[in-house]
Amino acid sequence: MLKIQNVFGLAKNSGIIKGDIILEINGHKINTFLDLQFYGADEQLEILIRTKDGISKNIVISQDWETPLGIEPVEHQCRTCANNCVFCFIDQMHPNLRKSLYLKDDDYNFSFIYGNFITLTNLSERDFQKIIEQKLSPLYISVQATNPVLHKKMMRYKHDFNILEKLQILSENNIDFHTQIVVVPHWNDKNELENSLKDLTNKNLNTLSIGVVPVGLTKFRSSLLDIEKMTEKEANDTLQLCQNFEKTYCSDEIYLLANAPIPPEDFYNGYPQLENGIGMIRLMLENWKSNKNDFIADITKLNEHIVFITGKSAEKYFLQIANEINEILPNKTRVKAIENKFFGKSVTVAGLLTAQDILTQTNLQNNEIIAIPSSIFNHENMTLDNVHFDTLKEKFNHKLIIIDEEFDSWEIN
Repeated sequence: MLKIQNVFGLAKNSGIIKGDIILEINGHKINTFLDLQFYGADEQLEILIRTKDGISKNIVISQDWETPLGIEPVEHQCRTCANNCVFCFIDQMHPNLRKSLYLKDDDYNFSFIYGNFITLTNLSERDFQKIIEQKLSPLYISVQATNPVLHKKMMRYKHDFNILEKLQILSENNIDFHTQIVVVPHWNDKNELENSLKDLTNKNLNTLSIGVVPVGLTKFRSSLLDIEKMTEKEANDTLQLCQNFEKTYCSDEIYLLANAPIPPEDFYNGYPQLENGIGMIRLMLENWKSNKNDFIADITKLNEHIVFITGKSAEKYFLQIANEINEILPNKTRVKAIENKFFGKSVTVAGLLTAQDILTQTNLQNNEIIAIPSSIFNHENMTLDNVHFDTLKEKFNHKLIIIDEEFDSWEIN
C-alpha cells in the first residue's frame, strides 16, 4: 500500500484526495514509488484505494497523455540492511552525528534510481520478480566474495544465500549490474579475490563493471572485530591481479596506497563507478586541463590569495594544480591537506573531512580565502559534524570558493 501525499491532474479530477491509500493498480499491489510509476503507465487504470474513513473503492482513469496522472506518494521509507558486515563503515562512525548518517540503506529502488550499492540479501522472491518485471536495470550490487561460505562469514546474515545464483537469475532475465568488492586483507583478497573476479567476468553474467575498493577503517573500532588496513604491497598485488580482468577497476585509493600512477582517461571507459571513488582523480585532472584558463580568469579578479583545502590522498594533485596557477599568478595559491583527526588518520578522502578539522588546522592570513570541495557538504549545506556553510564562510574571512570534486565547476561565494 502507498499513501498519497499530494494529488492533482487526472487523479484529482477522479476524486482521489490527499491521504488516500493506493492498494492496487490493475490488480498489481502498490508498495513503492516505482510500483506506482510502472503500473501507473498503462492507458486504462483501475485503481483500488482506501480512503481516510477506511472505505475501499475502485477509481477508473483513462489517461490522455496530455494531463498528468497526478499522484505524489509520501516519502519512500528506505529498506535497511539485514547484514552485520565485519567491515561496515557505519559501525565505525563517530557518535552523535546527525541521524541520517547512521542509516544502513539496502534498498533496490534506490540502487536503480541513485546507483546505491545493495547486497540482495534482504530481498524476497517477490522482490526479485518485481525487479525483473519492472526491468530495474542496471542495479549496483556489493558482492565482496562469490565463495558462499566466505560471503556469509564476511556479511554475517543468518539465512542461506548464494550471491552467484542471484546474479545468474538477474542475468537470465536481462538485468544488468555494476558490482563492487570491498577488499579486506586476509579475508577476501589474493586467491579469493581472483576467484571472485573470474566468476564475475564470466560471459554468462551481465556484469557491466567491477569496482575493487579497500576496506575503510576509522579510529572507532574498539568494540569491533580486528581487521587490518591494506598495505602498500597488498595494494600493488591487488593492482597486478585486477589488471588481468576485463571491466575491473581499482579505486583511486588503491593506486595511492600502492604509490602507482593513476591510469589515463581511456582506461575508465566512461567512469562507470565514479561515485565509488574510481577515476575521480583522473577526471579531476582532465577537467582541470579543460577549465584551467576559465578558473584562472575568475581568480585573477580576486584580490585575495587562495588556499586549496583537500584530504591527504589528493594533496599531490592539488599541488600540481596550485603550481600551474602560480606559474601564471605568482604566489596566488597554496594547498592545505587536512589530517582527518575526527575519524582517524587512515581516512584520507576529502569527502569525509569535518569542519572541526578544517577550522583547527587551517590558519589564514587576512588576504587569504579557502577553496573547499563541495563534497564536504550535504544537500542542506551541512558538514558531517553539523556545521553550516555560512558558519564556515564567516570563520574564513567571509568568502569561500566551492569547487566540484571533479573540478567540473566552481562558485565564489
